[in-house]
Amino acid sequence: MSEDTRKILIEALFELVGEGKKVNIKSVADRAGLSHSVIYNRYPDLKCIIKDEQTKQSERSQRDKDRAELEKLKNKLSSAKRKSQKLQQEQESEVPALLAHIQQVYSMYDQLAEEHVEALNKLRDNQTNVKY
Repeated sequence: MSEDTRKILIEALFELVGEGKKVNIKSVADRAGLSHSVIYNRYPDLKCIIKDEQTKQSERSQRDKDRAELEKLKNKLSSAKRKSQKLQQEQESEVPALLAHIQQVYSMYDQLAEEHVEALNKLRDNQTNVKY
């Protein structure tokens, strides 16, 4: 009977693992239709195997979470790269336009400076004509 019980417990463990369900002493005992105290009292080696499987499941779960987080970060990085490229392209197309505008402003400034000098010269000429 003891060997049959052990086989039943091992089958229950494999079924839970195969189904991807959470493995612990209680879940294995419940699946086998036995009390969890049977595992504690009669099969301490199975208790260790179950604990090892719990650890493996926990590690797999953490790896899956880490992979999902990594994938999420990769997507964010790709999106940021695309936005950066788009901004760089916009800047590259705006720079020549800005330079042309600056050149136009300087040209207007030069023209105003010339007109200012001409106006000052006319004022000076008018003042000299009025005095004499």
